[in-house]
Amino acid sequence: MTKPNLAELPDEDLMLLVAGGLIEPPAAELFRRHNKPLFNYLAWLCGGNTHEAEDVTQKTWLRILTRCADYRPQAAFRTYLIQIARNIWLDGRKSAWEVGKVNAEELPDVPSEDLSPEAELVLRQNVQGVRQAILNLPVPQREAIVLRFFHEMSLEEIAATVGEGFETVKSRLRYAYGRLRSELEALS
Repeated sequence: MTKPNLAELPDEDLMLLVAGGLIEPPAAELFRRHNKPLFNYLAWLCGGNTHEAEDVTQKTWLRILTRCADYRPQAAFRTYLIQIARNIWLDGRKSAWEVGKVNAEELPDVPSEDLSPEAELVLRQNVQGVRQAILNLPVPQREAIVLRFFHEMSLEEIAATVGEGFETVKSRLRYAYGRLRSELEALS
């Protein structure tokens, strides 16, 4: 019997291997695939506080490994992972709606292409303005924007991840679009 190539297995199958007791290789593959996107999601959710994002990222992976026997592939692994991270983050907050100190400087940077120094400066200023506008959103709206555009989740996936109804997610995105439009028009 040949060993499966872990890089070719879907996330859910890897997690079932972890839950079945074969922990290290499949867990390492899941970590390789999802650690950076998970950290980036948490950095946005934590208002740019990368130390808090790192802490929640570590706690998330620890919880995944310590409770792997409870895993049931009812949703995409990515949804399961973000739900756990979100719950850990919420557990650390006084309120689900609390907005922490915003630090756009600490968020992951946008890779620079071959631009002139002047064009790169303008691009960085624009990116910084967009980052700050997103960080200024209330947490539920910010989270919906980040999941929709940075994690390319459907509205159904976002609703499942945050434990809210489809219409609630749609409404949060609509209000977020309006707020972002107003803030970004003011920058122009």
